[in-house]
Amino acid sequence: MDRGTAFWFVVAAVTFSMGQKVIEKQQRQPSTSADLKMAVTIRTNQPSYRMGDTVPLEVQLTNTGTSMLYLFDDVCWNPGNFLTIHVFTTEGKEVSGKLDSLRDCLPPPPRRDDISSFIRLQPRTFFGVQEDFTARELVPGPGDYDVVVHYEAALSADWIAKYGGAKMAELPVWTRDRPVLTSNHLRVSLRP
Repeated sequence: MDRGTAFWFVVAAVTFSMGQKVIEKQQRQPSTSADLKMAVTIRTNQPSYRMGDTVPLEVQLTNTGTSMLYLFDDVCWNPGNFLTIHVFTTEGKEVSGKLDSLRDCLPPPPRRDDISSFIRLQPRTFFGVQEDFTARELVPGPGDYDVVVHYEAALSADWIAKYGGAKMAELPVWTRDRPVLTSNHLRVSLRP
């Protein structure tokens, strides 16, 4: 091989190598906050129940964006945090049923640089939970109701920056700093 061909071969190899490093760096870069998009959807397995029935409520948190995101494994019921359920009459008045026990959780925060507690959501994938409620927990009596669920993450960006460590700080985490997510309105009929 002559010197001119060898020179251009080396230039091509270096250029290719630099291009690969740029691509690898872009893949490691966390997504910007604007890239993260998520939706919450709720459903039951049937449109009507009797007042003595159990109502299985399924909640799905779907990555609707174009970038991967991570959820802290805090997807549990807690009034005012995490998953919160609200029930309304068809006229829009909020109602509540009779609670036998308070559904709440308080998961411990992850340890520094422990990313094993995070759920990885690729674009167009979801994480779901199902919880069984008695009809009497949800509503005061028979009728048609709209059920809405709100989701708010447990960890803030500030907490991650102060206590999360370098590994956690690199993840595109859905944080408490994002707006509270509101589900679809699910119409459920309760009969005597």
